[in-house]
Amino acid sequence: MDREAFERDYMDWLLLMSRDAAHRLAAMPPERRNAVMRKYSLLKNPRAVFHELQDPDRVRRLGKERLSSYIVLETASVIFFPSLYSPMALDFAVAMNRRFFCKGLWFPIIAFNSEYIRQSSDRVLAFALEHEFEMSRIYQDLSLNLRAPSTDEKRDAMELAQKTSMKRLSITPEELIEDEKLMHQLSSTEPLIPKPYAERAMLLWLEDNFSRAESYGLPSISPEEKAFGEELALEFQSWSEFSQKTYEIFVREISANIREANRGYG
Repeated sequence: MDREAFERDYMDWLLLMSRDAAHRLAAMPPERRNAVMRKYSLLKNPRAVFHELQDPDRVRRLGKERLSSYIVLETASVIFFPSLYSPMALDFAVAMNRRFFCKGLWFPIIAFNSEYIRQSSDRVLAFALEHEFEMSRIYQDLSLNLRAPSTDEKRDAMELAQKTSMKRLSITPEELIEDEKLMHQLSSTEPLIPKPYAERAMLLWLEDNFSRAESYGLPSISPEEKAFGEELALEFQSWSEFSQKTYEIFVREISANIREANRGYG
């Protein structure tokens, strides 16, 4: 599919998602709905999407020594993207895990929804951190192929990371249900942002904070990996304007759909 066709299809999909987001908001009390819409407007500035941890001591305590290799951030948003299991469904993520190439170095970054951190028990948050560490390890192994992982590889990685993390921390089925309930709740009460826009925002955070983040960066293990990273960086840059424009349209359409729904009750 050429780029023009992809942009058109993506925009059509995002317009459908704006209706879903508006439907979720319509179920809220007006004050809560207005508060979420203010967050959506704030997040039109991609530099407002991610910020420092509000309780770094707790997160460091639960992540232990493995956390020292990662940049860990927070966001008010929940990330959404087409489901890895069904093209007709959505996946929502309260955690985002990326390995960015920036200024010649590779940076591992993990971000969690702020309310997820605040509302999770220590056991569940430790499991979430372990899961992201394991995902990062698997993705790094896959990246040795110098290509983006396929949908099947992503799905397999998620399942393996969950099984490994559950076994390592002796997580019970009841605790896993607790985690899933919280994620479902947050996907209905927090602002939703599309994954490409979240990726752009995370890369901007890294660029803006490079002097502080540089110590986390790792060099490429080969000239081929460096060339692959430079290619990825250019690809991200080429989609920057489009992801900004489409997010702003997404928020505008959410507002329009809510107004339309309210008129139906007039």
